[in-house]
Amino acid sequence: MLEFNIFKIPVRVEPSFWVIIGILGILWNQGSPSDMLVNAGIFVFVAFLSILIHELGHALMIKKYGLPTQIVLASFGGYATHPAGILTRQQSFLVTLAGPLLQFTLGYLVYYLVTRNHIDIPNNKMALMVFYFHVVSMFWAVFNCVPVLPLDGGRMLEAILGPKRIKLTLIISMISAGIIGILGLTNGFIFVGIFMFMFGWQNYQAYERFK
Repeated sequence: MLEFNIFKIPVRVEPSFWVIIGILGILWNQGSPSDMLVNAGIFVFVAFLSILIHELGHALMIKKYGLPTQIVLASFGGYATHPAGILTRQQSFLVTLAGPLLQFTLGYLVYYLVTRNHIDIPNNKMALMVFYFHVVSMFWAVFNCVPVLPLDGGRMLEAILGPKRIKLTLIISMISAGIIGILGLTNGFIFVGIFMFMFGWQNYQAYERFK
């Protein structure tokens, strides 16, 4: 297990994170076994950096409100902790938004600066790193903003509608998860489809508890 601090924020990386991201890296890359493993390694490093930036956006906003926080990277992503029941709905929305916003901005900025200035990257692996960072950051940020709990988009929807409309939030989450899951499976994004249907089932179970 990897543990370190960044901006005085504790970070813990669970083994499951490396396993899932490693599988994604291998599935995304083709070619000879040596190239595939090297490229998968580059993908894992870049995904780790991009997702850490995402969670750092959440954590820095939590610290702005004077609350303790910790970043945990596990399985398919991560989360930034904070004491429950203290943030207002507006603060909760801004904390949630800060993650994908920082990730999207940096992902776009790096790619823009390289292409805009026609920077010649002599090493193909470095060029691949820039490309991966752009793609992972943009995809992860946008994917996380779909209105499906427990993704950031679902959390922001929950903050907007409030606790009295939690059933409506769950209904929107279920419908969105179903639509995106079908689109993912029919367009070859197997992992997107699997995770969306898993999230949809979780939301359905939560909805049943409120009936």
